[in-house]
This record gives sequence, structure tokens and C-alpha cells, in this order.
Amino acid sequence: MQTTNFSLGEILRRSRDGKLRIPQFQRSFVWRRAQVKLLIDSMSRSYPIGSLLLMDKTPDFRLHSRSISAEVRNDTSISDGDPGVNDEDFESYILDGQQRTTSMARVFLDADPEKCYYFDLKDMYENHSRGEETSWIKSPNRGNSAPDRKSRNRLLRADIILDQIKADQYVSEYFQDSGDFPEFENDREKAWHASALVKGIFEKVRNYRVPVVILERDTGVESVCRVFETINSTGTRLTTFDLAVARFYPRPDLRQLWEETLDKYPTIKDFEANDHGSTRSGVDGEQILQVLYMVVASRAGRRSPAPTRGNLLDLKSALTPDEFTANWDDAAAALAKAYDWARAEGARPGTVPNRNVLVAMAAVECLYGDINTGEVWADHEFIRRWYFSKVMQSGASQAANYKISLDFGSLREYVESGALPQVEEVKLNAKDVMKMRPSDVRYRTLQNIFAATIHGDLLTGQQMQGSQLHDHHIYPRISRKRDSLNVQMLDGICNRISVLAISNQSLGDKYPEDYFRSLAEQARRQGTLDGLARRLRNCMIPGNPRDNSWPAEFSVDKFDQFCRRRARMIVGRVREIVGDSLRESFDEEEDFSDYEE
Repeated sequence: MQTTNFSLGEILRRSRDGKLRIPQFQRSFVWRRAQVKLLIDSMSRSYPIGSLLLMDKTPDFRLHSRSISAEVRNDTSISDGDPGVNDEDFESYILDGQQRTTSMARVFLDADPEKCYYFDLKDMYENHSRGEETSWIKSPNRGNSAPDRKSRNRLLRADIILDQIKADQYVSEYFQDSGDFPEFENDREKAWHASALVKGIFEKVRNYRVPVVILERDTGVESVCRVFETINSTGTRLTTFDLAVARFYPRPDLRQLWEETLDKYPTIKDFEANDHGSTRSGVDGEQILQVLYMVVASRAGRRSPAPTRGNLLDLKSALTPDEFTANWDDAAAALAKAYDWARAEGARPGTVPNRNVLVAMAAVECLYGDINTGEVWADHEFIRRWYFSKVMQSGASQAANYKISLDFGSLREYVESGALPQVEEVKLNAKDVMKMRPSDVRYRTLQNIFAATIHGDLLTGQQMQGSQLHDHHIYPRISRKRDSLNVQMLDGICNRISVLAISNQSLGDKYPEDYFRSLAEQARRQGTLDGLARRLRNCMIPGNPRDNSWPAEFSVDKFDQFCRRRARMIVGRVREIVGDSLRESFDEEEDFSDYEE
């Protein structure tokens, strides 16, 4: 392992010449503009920005890779006189530092595809030394042209500062001739001082050096991935699928297989995990690898194989590329069916409570039958109860791969012999529901139960369609400030309900006392109060709309009481799903009238 330093000029030259490559297992460039600006501001203050981790490309070590995500012109001139730069530099893989390297190239090579970075000379002079903020860095949309200077020479394009002679000339002209500083007209020394201050900042940037760690050329791909994961400065953990992409390439090309899967199976595309949200409930390529491994291992005689990282990466030695590709599609199809099953049980993108359970179901489906026709899950109601008892657990007590293995084994035994898998005990009471927050896996489970069991829209009574469902706050969030209601209670599951998108838009920030009064009055005129009462009970809304005083039960001062009553109704709905598996402790003062017909 070799340690050295690269100047900004050397990093930019290597970027321009295509000698810095991004291994395919790394994610795309995802930094926001604010992060890019913060990086440049740190460089202008000589703050450390972390080291780069590189490995030279050799005939014996090649990874599927791509260029950095910057529109670099080959004729871009870089003149910093760095003696360490030469035209015989090796191509290198960036194992850590893609976001920083790409940001520097986009700013200082004028290579951002959408924005053009400028430095505000007036803002630099007035504010740079006063605090650590980035207002002096501007990023207007890229137009048909990007002149060296804009706004009467106040804005200087970022890449210009690499040419010291031109940059110094432009800075001096601005402070002496712009007219933005009347106090300089009779005091040329102040103008020179301002110019020197800004020139000094640019000099810091030009002379900035980045620590670089270069791995030995005989390092293997698994060691590369291990090192990447250990010292990655962003804290982003490589997934098993990322590692498999690098290990398996070029045959099979897992990235290509994954893209083809997204095109072929709309359900997987709908539930796909992405970089802007949590992957805990979304589909990704690792789940297909897990299904594939369990199927292959089962056919080789293993009863409850665990889809560990090592086992998944060993698939390359267990299958030929052609066998891998053929089995991949079977696994993808089974996983799509498992998510279709979950969708029918109320799951929507972002609300899948536990994707590991679906992996186990998909593996059994891939081995034995068709999840949609019932050939595998003959006792649908039991499997539904089993599934929801699994995903209503408050926390993980065992490793995920081990739990997948156990679930797969018990479901496999069920299909082969009819032996029912154990239904886990669900511990839940009204107090638990009231304290439940969106970060709790049970919160997402209850969202699924709402979507699966609420048959008519709260406002209109129309049949619910999964693709049209929105999550609605019964008491509006504006009541946090307007009425000083507790924000955690407002965002809690007791104050949420699935409604049609059009109803969510219509209700907006209305208060329940008002719209429930309108609903009751309309039903009274139409003689449909009994139907409204059934709909409200199905939506787990407490009280009796036949009572003229019913809307007043939803006044702002009764918000806490509403949450307590609805929490008890939610527990009752869970009991309908999981049956005797529910273990609930009651307070003596609890009123169960809301459960009654």
C-alpha cells in the first residue's frame, strides 16, 4: 500500500484524460449542490476533505468500470506546473472518493452537465472570512454559453482560477473598475487589499493537495471490496449485490440482468430500492441472489440454507454463466410474485414491513409452484396470519440471513408435508399503538393492514384502489402550530388513514370535526346513516354518527381522547388478522364500546 498526495491539478488532469475510473459496483454520483459547494468551500479554507483510495488497472486486475460523471472537454487546459504529472500515468480505479473527485471535476473543469459554477467576488470579499458558509459559490443553470465573467465581472467562472495570470487580472479589474465599491475610488490601497484577499483564497484552492492511498497491484477483488467497505469515508456500505457485480463480471453481467429484470417485471420496478430512500423495504438485486442461492442449495440437498454474503458470492463457482442467467430469471419471477402477494395484503412502495419474509416465500415459490394460483399457499388465510404475525414483531432478535433460512425451512416443510409453521406471538396493546412512530417496523405493518382491510374510502365510500391510496392525517398537521397539538401524536399511526388520492386532496387541512359534521348531515338528508356508520367502523373511526353530538367528539381539545379510542380499534383490527396470536394487556379503565357493532 502506497501513500502520496495529488494536487488539484493532477486530479483534474487525470479526470480530463479518463485515467480515473469508477468500478461498476459503486453507485452513481448522488451529491447535492450544497454538498459540492461545501467541498469547494472547505478547500478554500485548507480544511481536510479526506483521502482518495485508488488502485491501478493492470492486465491481471480489471473491473467493469465507467468514467466519472462529468462532461469533460479534452481540450481543457490545466496549467499548475506540477512536476509529478506525466502522460504515462496508469488508469486507476477510484475505490473511495468518487463523489469528491467528480465534484472537483464538475466545478473546476466546467464539466457539470446542468450547472455552471461561478465565484462571487464581492461576496467572497465581504463574507468569506466571517463564517463558514458557501454563499460565494453560485451555480446557475447552464445556458447556451458560459462566459468567463458575468454580472459586470462580479461572477468569475470557477475553472478560470486555475489560470493564475488570467484570474489575477480579472480580480484586479473587478475591484478597481466595477463601481461596486465606491469607497475604493479614493483609496486604491483598499482595492489592492480586497484583490489580494480574494487572490489568496484562489491560491489556496490551486495549491490544495489531497492525500491518496494506492493499493498494491496484486490485490484481489474481494480484498479491494473489503478495504473499500472498511475505510469508506461516506459511511455508505457496499451491499452484497454491489460486491457480486464486481466479482461476477463480465459473465454474468449482474447490472445488465438487474436492468432487464426491472423492464420485465413491473412489480419489482414499483418496489425497487433507490439511493434516495431506505433500502430496508425495497427490492434490490441482492434479494434475487438470495432466492437463487436457496433454490440452488436446496436442489443440492440442503434443507435450510442461509443466504449469507459468502454463500451468495460463491454462486459464481456453483453455476456456469449460462446456468446462472437461466436460474436468475426464475428467481426474479418468484420474487415478483411474492411482492404481488404482499401488494394484495396492502403493501405499497416504502411500506413493506419486512422484505426478508418475502425472500423466504419467493424461494419456496420458485421451488414448488405458483403463488398466485394457490398451488403453494393452499391455506391462504393461515399464511396471511403467519405473515402478519412475523412482520408485527417489534425488533430483530436474530441475524436476518438466519431468520430467512428458518422461514424458508418451515415454509418448505409446510408445502411438502402440510405441517403448519409456527405462528409467532404478537404483543400489542393500545398504549403501544399510541406510541408507535414511523421508524417502527410495526407502523408499516399497520399501514399495510389499513390498506388491505379498509374497503371504502373515508370521504366518498368508493372502492379503494392500491395505486390511488394516500396516507392522510385525520387531524391536519397545521394543528401542531395552530392548536399546539403534539407533533409525534399527529404523525402517529392513530392519526393516519389510507384514503383515495382525490379525497386526500379534498380534505386537505380541514379539521375532522368539520368534515365529519358535513358527512353526517349529508347522510341524514339521504337516509344513509347506517351505511355511513358501517363505513366509519371499517375505517376505524370511533363513535356513532347517528348521534347529533358525534362530530363534537373530534374537536381539537379531544385529540388525545380520539387517539386513545382509535388505538383500541386498531388493536381490534390486528386481532382480526392474527387471531389468537395476539397477546394484549388491558387497562381497567379502557372502554371497548368502539369494538361493538
